Amino acid sequence: MNELLGLVFSPWTEKARWALDVRRVPYTFRHYQPLIGEPALRAKLRRLTGRVSVPVLTTDEGRVLDGSTDIARWADGRGAGPTLFPAEHEAEIARFIELSERALTAGRARALSRMLADDEALAEMAPGPVRRALGPLASRLGALGVRRTLRKYDGHTADGEAHRQTQVAVLDELRATLARKTLAGTGAKTLLDSFTFADITMSQVLVNLAPPAELELGAASRRCFSEPELGERYADLIAWRDALYRAFRTS
Repeated sequence: MNELLGLVFSPWTEKARWALDVRRVPYTFRHYQPLIGEPALRAKLRRLTGRVSVPVLTTDEGRVLDGSTDIARWADGRGAGPTLFPAEHEAEIARFIELSERALTAGRARALSRMLADDEALAEMAPGPVRRALGPLASRLGALGVRRTLRKYDGHTADGEAHRQTQVAVLDELRATLARKTLAGTGAKTLLDSFTFADITMSQVLVNLAPPAELELGAASRRCFSEPELGERYADLIAWRDALYRAFRTS
């Protein structure tokens, strides 16, 4: 059986899960534990140095794929369902992937910075058994992990306002694209002629404004991932994301 290793609260993992689900490719999901799970992840990827991250898919053929886009491309060649990477839209999908990565990276940096000021959210970052064993000290372990993640992805190299401007620029471009589209028969607009990976990847840029109900976050973490001011400003985009989930998120 194919096995997906990921983080239940990660939009990058959600991209991979959505692609596998919409293509109806069977898999089992295993939650990755940051820090303590890294040695095994490095061994799986055969990458002793450098950055390693999830999602990672181990196929039933023994292949190991890392990154949501590569996993989605693999899924697109299997199962059945919407074609996620139609050949005639390759360049456009690549552009949307780049925009999504830019906004998600900025949004992650801002969310994690907010989390550093929230002991309850930091404690939620620790695994349940560890959290129960450590009690109030769990937030310190969570803070170590959050600071490490900020350094790992260079989230500390720009200030919060610069990250915010990056998010806004991408959100404005998404809004402009959707303004040129008409409502599909599914009740949701799609960025291209049909539902593709462009919709999956761009829908995730809204996670750091208002996380979808489908994303498994504790109450405090959800608070840190949310940004009410931008959420109100881009309520139309959140509604678009939610319509996509209703129309195309199969599980």
